[in-house]
Amino acid sequence: MTADDAPPTLHDDRLSAEDLLASPRGRSLVFGLALEQVESFPWTGDEEAPGAEAVVRNLRCLCPIAPTWSAVKEAMSDVVDAAVYWQPPDDDDWGTAEIGEVREALRPFAEMLVSTGLLDAWSKPLDPDDQWALGWDDKELNEVNGRYTGLPAVFDLETGPTDERIEITLTDLYPPLDEDGTRLPWGFDEWLASVLTTETRYRHNFAKDPYDELTGEWWSTPPHGLWSSTGTWPDGTPIGLELVEDDLGLERARTCRLRLRPDARIAEIRRPEDWADLCRRYPLDVTAQRRQVWFETTGRRGRWVIPDWTRVAEEYDGVHVGLAGYLRAAGAVIDVAEGHLGEDPDPDTVPTAGNTDDRTASLMAGWHPDTTFWLNDVIEAVTEVAEWHYDSDADRWVQD
Repeated sequence: MTADDAPPTLHDDRLSAEDLLASPRGRSLVFGLALEQVESFPWTGDEEAPGAEAVVRNLRCLCPIAPTWSAVKEAMSDVVDAAVYWQPPDDDDWGTAEIGEVREALRPFAEMLVSTGLLDAWSKPLDPDDQWALGWDDKELNEVNGRYTGLPAVFDLETGPTDERIEITLTDLYPPLDEDGTRLPWGFDEWLASVLTTETRYRHNFAKDPYDELTGEWWSTPPHGLWSSTGTWPDGTPIGLELVEDDLGLERARTCRLRLRPDARIAEIRRPEDWADLCRRYPLDVTAQRRQVWFETTGRRGRWVIPDWTRVAEEYDGVHVGLAGYLRAAGAVIDVAEGHLGEDPDPDTVPTAGNTDDRTASLMAGWHPDTTFWLNDVIEAVTEVAEWHYDSDADRWVQD
């Protein structure tokens, strides 16, 4: 993967049934659609939480039918909403689908889904003319939590197209907190210093007690406070409104259409190999701070790395994880390399007690589908502002 790579054709890179069955999120999508084929899934037997044998038996009783677009979008929303990286997966969700027999029972449903062509467009690369940044209005949520932050400055703007350059800073989209603290955007230097300091602290703790189950951050996204954007569904709804990992009940948002610099360099994460490539070229060891929390969600102990976004930014201006890339890579243990990367660590402080293997791996966690993080200053202007709210009666996002 290089900055000069031409985007693949949809035919070459579109999702296959095997892609869906090989990944946690893909299996979850297929499993959810299979369950939606009947009003109440006819589990045979008396199991309240059916095991793999009952799941296989009942899946084989169903004849796959072609899902509608709305059913696929709703199922995808459920997949993203249920994504967790800090605890074991639920047995009644994609955790069950991890079992080989269940996976094979899902194959006819995956093949039916792919044959509809509904997922073909999910493999498209970033569309620079259809990028929207989101400013969330979390007033009600914050009042419930006792820390009302006020509205971002973007909510003071008039909605609709604009012929003028609108200067919106990061602090407008991510406003400071009140006197209890600040939530200002981090620069890359602050982010890297925090990761390195945290890793050192966790390694020292590990040296004192290798079996202390300390948890740490679970996400592997670039620093909080960078600009990010999303594309839209065919009906014009921004994808980032509907597909949000770790959704806290947000119900209002302003979306800002961005004009990007035409020479922006984009790293496309289409497959796990693309993520692994970033980790191999720009590794940042986070084994100590991720070892327990990622063990909870994957069952793996071993060396963990994430991309060093400070170095990725030297080659790319943005990193885009499309819908297909998310289904293929999110939540999966991504093999990076055998053994270790970089210099040999101190054997007395290496946090690898209880390893299940000696390989280096990574986890793409905390990425919303079809999200691009902008690592450098390539946003020239905001050309349109729109306000959206979640209509609970219609169960969808509606533009005001």
